[in-house]
This record gives sequence, structure tokens and C-alpha cells, in this order.
Amino acid sequence: MIAFLYMPSLHQALLFEVLLFAIISCYGGGFASIPAYIGDLFGTKQLGAIHGYILTAWSAAGIVGPMVVAAIKDATKSYDATFYVFAGLLAVALAVSLWIRLEIRVLRQANESQPTHTNPISSAEN
Repeated sequence: MIAFLYMPSLHQALLFEVLLFAIISCYGGGFASIPAYIGDLFGTKQLGAIHGYILTAWSAAGIVGPMVVAAIKDATKSYDATFYVFAGLLAVALAVSLWIRLEIRVLRQANESQPTHTNPISSAEN
């Protein structure tokens, strides 16, 4: 996010390329970290289904993203605004991710505080 905000002000090609390389190198990390993140948040029972939803959203972003970039470029005659727009989208994604983690933590605490019910049939057999 910081790199996206800093890139439009760069006037040195080498520094721009280094930041661009850093951004591009982070792209593949999602494929490695998303299954672990899903497992931490939701457990592994529905991991496949949730991972499918995430990959579908990812592919939709791969279609919509370039169209957004082109529309911003056409409107502003520069790519500078696209960096700010995508930095804002990254900030929203970070906020949503943190919010989801907080909500799941609250739900887990609520579930742990509820009394557990024992099955009288299974306890009589023991």
C-alpha cells in the first residue's frame, strides 16, 4: 500500500522499477497464504469451497482491474491516479480482513462461553 502511494512521485527509473518488482513479487504469495488464512479463520472442513470462492473473486478482479485502470487513465490522461485508487482499495481490503478476524474472534468467544450439552444416551452407556 505504501509502495502504491509512493510510486507516482518517483522520478528515478531505478527506484520505480525496484518498487514495482517488490509489488509484483508479492502477487504469488496469495496462493501460498490464502489456504492457511482460510484454515485459521474458518477451519479446514470447508476450506475447498471457501478457497473456490476466493479464487473466483480473484479471477473477477483480474478482469475488472485492467478495465478500471484503463477508465482512470482515459479520464485523467495519466496512470498516477490509478496508484492512489488501488492503494485505497488495498486499505479497504486490509480493513475488511482485520474486521473479519475480529468478528470471528467474537463469535468463537461467544461459542466457548455457551454451556455444552451432554447427550444423556451416550453418557448412560459410559
